[in-house]
Amino acid sequence: SYPVPPPPPLPPLRVEEKPPFWYTGIDFAGPMYTRETLSSESRKVWTCLFTCCLTRAVHIELVTEIETVTFLCCFQRFTARRGFPYRILSDNAKTFKAANKWLSTILEHPRVKEFMIGNGNRWQFNVEKAPWWGGVFERMIQGMKRLLRKIIGTSKFTYDELMTAVIEVEAMLNSCPLIYIPSGDLVELLTPSHLLCGRRLLTLPDKPKKEEDLCVPGLINGATQLTNPSLIYLINSE
Repeated sequence: SYPVPPPPPLPPLRVEEKPPFWYTGIDFAGPMYTRETLSSESRKVWTCLFTCCLTRAVHIELVTEIETVTFLCCFQRFTARRGFPYRILSDNAKTFKAANKWLSTILEHPRVKEFMIGNGNRWQFNVEKAPWWGGVFERMIQGMKRLLRKIIGTSKFTYDELMTAVIEVEAMLNSCPLIYIPSGDLVELLTPSHLLCGRRLLTLPDKPKKEEDLCVPGLINGATQLTNPSLIYLINSE
């Protein structure tokens, strides 16, 4: 038998020092079903997942159709919150190709070019009939589906309930550690949420205990107390 060849190096879009969502992968998943009341008919909805190729952070939107106009509205919501990506990666869906044509037409306008100088947006499609491409966003789709399956089960949520569940799944994926978890280590591990907002989203705030517990000097009246062992470890190690 032949030995397994060594893995090739990661492409630049996976290792460069750039802001979050500078390189973004996009994919749809679904459909799922919602209904407003027990007697109303079910309605199909889909999820549109944006994932950062550098930080592995995700941004998930809920859409009611897989159409170009609907996706463009979804894309505008994403760029308003996360910024305009430098490069977009996706499969060869007709929705994405139509959106790419529409965006390219806008970006070719002289005034838009002047406004977005230095932000040479480019849409990169996977090779056709190559299902092994796109693992950078397909892996996050798999994680999202697994979490939604555990949350929803066989229930049918309303649109607002499903939107809440989807955003909670986004927070869970953004709180997954990016590195190996050593046993017995008290230091808080790096997650995508640290790179987005500076802290782990699912960590509860430290609640004050008794006065004799650890207090951090220099804070207001010295009254703020810490019970998180990770923070205590960091303070004691200084």
